[in-house]
Amino acid sequence: MESSSSKEPRLMTPLDSSRVVSLETTPPLTAEGYARTFAVMADLTTEYAVMSKIADSFISDNKFRESPVKLLSVGAGRGNFEVHLVKVLGLSLGYVCAIEPNTEHVKHLDLALKSLEVEYDINTAFFDPQFRFEKEKHQKFDFILFCHSLYGFDDPHGSVLHAINFLTPGGKVLIFNQGGGATAAIFSYLVERSDPEIFSPEKCIGDHSLTADRIISQLQRNSKHVTITTMTERCYEDVNDFVRRTPDVPTRDYKIDFSLQAEYGKLSEETRKGIYDMVVDNCDLIDGRYMWKHWCSGIVLSL
Repeated sequence: MESSSSKEPRLMTPLDSSRVVSLETTPPLTAEGYARTFAVMADLTTEYAVMSKIADSFISDNKFRESPVKLLSVGAGRGNFEVHLVKVLGLSLGYVCAIEPNTEHVKHLDLALKSLEVEYDINTAFFDPQFRFEKEKHQKFDFILFCHSLYGFDDPHGSVLHAINFLTPGGKVLIFNQGGGATAAIFSYLVERSDPEIFSPEKCIGDHSLTADRIISQLQRNSKHVTITTMTERCYEDVNDFVRRTPDVPTRDYKIDFSLQAEYGKLSEETRKGIYDMVVDNCDLIDGRYMWKHWCSGIVLSL
């Protein structure tokens, strides 16, 4: 496993945004589109194996297999990773509160948490510095998880600092977030070429320009009472059908749609070409398939 100082790829935008004659007017994905493309992306990535490796070390280091812990999962999605923590990695879980505002995910999340056979609550409110818990007995947590969820926050830094207030003594926060590279590059590229009244990070469900380095640098600058350790490792996403433009595969663009937060097929030919070239340039050919390189970071916070 590589340290946070590992060199990450710097991707250059292939087209100068100043040359754009007309701005893109494709709107961001809806909640339904976000959930649909996310489900496809999850089947095409090796990132979950990387996250599992990081989480396994985190659970061992904090002895979270020895006695039941209280877990707060902020932006729990469909609950897949929470189930993995318990059923595969052996996290000893006594209670979980899952916060998930996307109603498209909640029905799947409820089924996932029910399978864990522990007490749980689902809260569909947005987690921000004004967030408060309704149940008095569940105000403190041993383990707080942000699993690729900070992209959807108006104030990621403030929300993380607010979460720290709910830690038990000795408790830990684990944040999974993209490192620098592929997704942030093509998302930022589309933002630069779009009409900001129609497409911008603020109008998207997730700001995919947010990288682990940005999160860490702000915490280091403004939150010196917080101890930060980081693990970063490379992962891949299978974009072979997208790169080869495989016919009769209706989901071939979904992975790129999710990263862009917009439908690739509705963009102008010039913008599509720019994005396509950026994706191809950041691929490795593995066993004859185009695999898109990414970095996944696990950021651990403690007081």
